[in-house]
Amino acid sequence: MKKNHLLAMMKLCLLFSAGIFVVSCADTYDGNDTFESNVKNATLESPKEADITVTASTDGSTMTIEWPVVYGAGGYEFKLLNASDEETPLISKTIDGCKVTVNREEDMNYKILIRTLGNASLNNTEAPTATTVAYSTFTETYAKIPEGDLYEYFQKNPIPDTETEELNFDLTPNGEYTLSQPLEFNYHKVVLRTSDKTHHATITLAADANFIASNDFTLKYVNINASAITKPVIEAYSYDTAPDGILEKPGNYYLIDFVRIMDCAIAGVVGSLFYDNNKAYGVVNFLIKNSIIQLTTTTDKIKNQAWISFQGGGVKDFSMANSTIFQMGDGNPQYFLRYNNSIRVDRLGWTTSDHTTITYTNNTFYKVGSGNWSNYSGIANYSVYNVQNNIWYACGDGAIARRIMGNGRLGTNASATWNNNTYWNADGQIDQGTYDTGTVLTTNPDFENPAEIDFTPRGAEQVEKQTGDPRWFAASNAE
Repeated sequence: MKKNHLLAMMKLCLLFSAGIFVVSCADTYDGNDTFESNVKNATLESPKEADITVTASTDGSTMTIEWPVVYGAGGYEFKLLNASDEETPLISKTIDGCKVTVNREEDMNYKILIRTLGNASLNNTEAPTATTVAYSTFTETYAKIPEGDLYEYFQKNPIPDTETEELNFDLTPNGEYTLSQPLEFNYHKVVLRTSDKTHHATITLAADANFIASNDFTLKYVNINASAITKPVIEAYSYDTAPDGILEKPGNYYLIDFVRIMDCAIAGVVGSLFYDNNKAYGVVNFLIKNSIIQLTTTTDKIKNQAWISFQGGGVKDFSMANSTIFQMGDGNPQYFLRYNNSIRVDRLGWTTSDHTTITYTNNTFYKVGSGNWSNYSGIANYSVYNVQNNIWYACGDGAIARRIMGNGRLGTNASATWNNNTYWNADGQIDQGTYDTGTVLTTNPDFENPAEIDFTPRGAEQVEKQTGDPRWFAASNAE
């Protein structure tokens, strides 16, 4: 059994190195400044590193690179590289001016290369070398953790109580880590991430280990081997003394702003992914994005019959995008996502004119759930549902759409958007009644090879609409 888990982890890791992170970085503007020059018959130099500036746009979507003019130049060779893959430039072109604006991605380590080109009319020759500028869009690192046991590291390096902001702990790219005991952060806001999003560190959990979230908690760019544990991968802190004065409580629940799983591969999940320990927590944003998660479920290890289980609280805004969750075990929970039924937006601290949100976009689900998909009927009157481009294969009965939409009760202050979803099992289409009101794809998604963790759709409708987790199309195109 362990061999299967290790093989699965290797397969998940390969998927993150072969086509998942398809970076597009097109240039959008070249500054075009021309000058008369007295510089002739010279070998030119490239701009000095200290004189090259990189400025992000206000929304962070682009960045502008500028440098001073090199007199007598015939232009500049400009290259933008992902530092993790320098063999394939994101951009390589000639720039006539001294400025270029390009797309900017979050959490990237860039290299910018600028080389001055010669000018034949002035008999000037090109600079022999380019100037290189390193530029990172990662948010500030609080600490770098060497390879080893994460529990031992935090025992030796506890976070000071004076730290109140979100703290980024960087793991070594391709590093090997263990977690020997449950890891709790004493109400600090923590991001565990690899400092290179294309070369994930791996964390192997020991039998008694898991992550304890007592405040904002994010896993980012990591691979996790959870096959040795039967408890939830992430648990909310089971407090004895209520965290008054530590966490905000504008309503009936103590608020945690974020629980996020982003760009992760998690293998061998036997029990629940998340459990709130039956405490009064309200998670404002629960996000799963660009992740692939393998379940090997044993039903009696599931907490409160749910894979994401809020027994005492719930979520204001739940979002899952561009992700795959697949079952390789014999068991299954009754619910994928479950809240305490007393959860309502006003009880979380907002007003009834605000909304909770449930979002599923471009996900692939394979043999996940054995009955009702969701249970949170208390939020039905004040929710916005966005459910588009997903594939559910063998995920229970015809109640998926109804259960996602608050048991089908769309209140006067609620709205729902549905489009291009597939509901299928071995017997054919699973009818969702009148609850999915958008275009439903009614043909077999025809996955390439689920047994080998290849969920590339071959069905004509799914291929045309590019539905499900986009990683599978990207990996297929990269082969």
